[in-house]
Amino acid sequence: MNEENFMLVSLNDEKSKEISEVLGSETCKKIINYLIENKEASQKDLSDSLNIPMNTLDYNIKKLVSSGFIQKRKNFFWSSKGKKIIMYELSNRSIVISHKKPNKEKI
Repeated sequence: MNEENFMLVSLNDEKSKEISEVLGSETCKKIINYLIENKEASQKDLSDSLNIPMNTLDYNIKKLVSSGFIQKRKNFFWSSKGKKIIMYELSNRSIVISHKKPNKEKI
């Protein structure tokens, strides 16, 4: 398994706190479910489709990116007003949580 395809986290790792916050957030789950069905979306797409205010959406997108659940796509486009529009997609990574410090060689 390629190391880029998974993330190893122990219960004592700060990253596990981020992951649990995302999993406990209804807004984050809505965003993840939307991206499962639609493959990619901009913040505007998500805000309009899920009826989530932009400031709430921005906060949750940052949590999702930081925790590794979603990622920015390499491609983007420019709006008619000249603003860079970033597209988001689900990460193609599995998250492995261990009760102790994980050993990458064993996995």
